[in-house]
Amino acid sequence: MPRVTFSRTGKSVDLPTNSSLIDLEDSRDNEVPFGCRSAACGTCLIDVVTGMHNVSPKNEDEQDLLDTLDLDGEKRRLACQCVIHGDVTIDPQS
Repeated sequence: MPRVTFSRTGKSVDLPTNSSLIDLEDSRDNEVPFGCRSAACGTCLIDVVTGMHNVSPKNEDEQDLLDTLDLDGEKRRLACQCVIHGDVTIDPQS
């Protein structure tokens, strides 16, 4: 099972392979706030600290919102749009 680690606290959550980071909502150790769940608000902005190769590529809706909010960057993602395939370390930005 892939492990999601939160860089600020070091806490980790295991999720099944090909899970969406939205599944973190069900974990008591979740540190990512979720709002719209559909790449419309930016509430779940994260930086992927390590493991970017284990995260699905940005889709058009995600890229459009990141551009609109001027939040785009190499490590910036919207957690609601990420599917993980292996271990990642993330830093929630909200």
